[in-house]
Amino acid sequence: MTGSLAGVRAVAVDVDGTIAGSDHRVSTRTAAAIAGVLDAGLPVYLLTGRSRRSVLELARELGIENPVAASNGSVVFDPVEDRDLRTIPLGDDDVATLVALHRDLDLGLTWWTRDDIWVDAPGLLADTLTALNEQDVRVGSIDDVGPGEILKIMLHGTPDELDAAAVEILQRVPQGQRSMDVFFEFVAPHATKSTALDLLLGDAIDPADVLGIGDGGNDVIWLRRIGHPVAMGNARDEVLAVTTRQTGHHAEDGAAEILETLVAHLAAA
Repeated sequence: MTGSLAGVRAVAVDVDGTIAGSDHRVSTRTAAAIAGVLDAGLPVYLLTGRSRRSVLELARELGIENPVAASNGSVVFDPVEDRDLRTIPLGDDDVATLVALHRDLDLGLTWWTRDDIWVDAPGLLADTLTALNEQDVRVGSIDDVGPGEILKIMLHGTPDELDAAAVEILQRVPQGQRSMDVFFEFVAPHATKSTALDLLLGDAIDPADVLGIGDGGNDVIWLRRIGHPVAMGNARDEVLAVTTRQTGHHAEDGAAEILETLVAHLAAA
């Protein structure tokens, strides 16, 4: 890790692949590091693709009282009052295009409403989502969802399947992001982690004073815009390309490493 941490006034973190370990849980060490940042008076903003319900529980578990973002930025909410500050659904045309992609390319499909995660059949996709979000996944038909109710859609496949389909996917829905090796993630073009961070920071904190940690393609845009971008040791290549320092792997408390360094710097200052 290189570079000064002088001037950091806020921390923004992804969850899966970042503060969550290989078991999808935040370790005792990482939770303590986050508590140290909060005790030093800095807000910790969660910017994650996880569901609103999962993020609410996580924020409360970690003692985070400032607003946070879920569903890749589609929902920004206050975890203390359980009150939404911004909710932006996917457009109906994008939903129709993504359903067609799912059928044309034979990729798994999951759609997310404010309170629930849906799949069209039980199996590997449902099991993966349950493990990531620690909540039950519902089974149904996307054709039964009303207009404006879907916040996020993800296409699921093996890494090789998504590598092969990437060009066609992005030609048809350009705002798609490879959030994990097995997922392409889609939200409304203006409902992203980056625009969520803008709302969270407001006029009080300059993005140049933010330390941010991420690992996936959906972290690239917001990491590029802040002053202290950090890549996890397990980060995708596109994240490594826009960050100025790297910490350890998420399975080895890499996020805790950089947060502990920040807390020590704040204490010394």
